[in-house]
Amino acid sequence: MANHELASLLYLAGFTLILVGIVILAMNIIFRRKEARKGEIGGVILIGPFPIVFGTSSRMKKLMLIIAFVSVAVVLLMAFIPHLIQGI
Repeated sequence: MANHELASLLYLAGFTLILVGIVILAMNIIFRRKEARKGEIGGVILIGPFPIVFGTSSRMKKLMLIIAFVSVAVVLLMAFIPHLIQGI
């Protein structure tokens, strides 16, 4: 796959993810109920390969930890794939 094809594919994937996010937010605004909800917040900060995980509940902390490990694995895999391909 040429570089311009890969760039086009990544551009299309990014645009699609942004569009899906906008649709989900619009559906949330349209279909939300007028009742009290308990909100949970969590996040991941990646500094190099070291994740910093935080959350308001243990459930969110576990979810963010899984997301952090998956993110680190994807970044490491993307970094090492060119070296693995050249070795074949």
